[in-house]
Amino acid sequence: MSIFYNKTTASDHADNSFNAVLALPPLLDGHPFIADQRWLDKFSSNAIIPQGIEYQGGRRLGFFYQWLWQQLIMHHPSYDLLAEEIQLSVNKRTLGAVDFLVKDIRSGEVEHWEVAIKFYLAFEESWPGPNARDDLDKKANKMLSHQLMLSEHPAFIDQYQALYGKIDKRRLIMQGRLFYPAFTDFIGSGIQLASEAAQGLWCYSKQAADLKLRPIAKPEWIAPPRYNQIADEPTLVSVSNPTMAIAPDDKVWFVMPEHWPHSSMKP
Repeated sequence: MSIFYNKTTASDHADNSFNAVLALPPLLDGHPFIADQRWLDKFSSNAIIPQGIEYQGGRRLGFFYQWLWQQLIMHHPSYDLLAEEIQLSVNKRTLGAVDFLVKDIRSGEVEHWEVAIKFYLAFEESWPGPNARDDLDKKANKMLSHQLMLSEHPAFIDQYQALYGKIDKRRLIMQGRLFYPAFTDFIGSGIQLASEAAQGLWCYSKQAADLKLRPIAKPEWIAPPRYNQIADEPTLVSVSNPTMAIAPDDKVWFVMPEHWPHSSMKP
């Protein structure tokens, strides 16, 4: 399985991913810190996609996603990137890191943004991720009540407020996809989802053999290709790890090993 489909170059892959980020809806709603569809549409309408650049960072998808947002902020006519990945600690104890400090050029306000690209599957009234120790409810609570509050911590105020100014707004930008079971009636938790959230289907390995799914590599999860773009890939028969795949109708699937989610919940 190729890292990039259809002989896509690294620059083309970045371009595809920029466009996907600007089009992806939010996962969540119902909290004043959440960047909703209206805000994302406004940001996207004026966004400038940098041309001819390639990602040179770490392999984790979250690092790549944060880099995409870094570039979009840096090239946006309405925002200035003041700082990123600010590590905050007290008495040598790490509290966490602030993803982005951003200045709204129009209003002059300083904003704290946290960004996350996430994929969750409806299972027994919960939303575990491919690694089932990751859970939508827990992740949202951590980002809203801890990560976004780091810029309100006395340590942040003491060390950075004089440099960057008082934080006027906080935003959680959480995008990705929610997968619903194709062959069971599992539902997710009652967390308030965005009505526009991108969706897919999921099944277990033994259920996938006749679906003619074609697997894609993790760098492609943000911007999945169309089925005919990966015609050279063999159809999926079985998996030993969570695998994203594309169906002949271009729907996005997750195919899970038979032991999921229980084995990946172990510490």
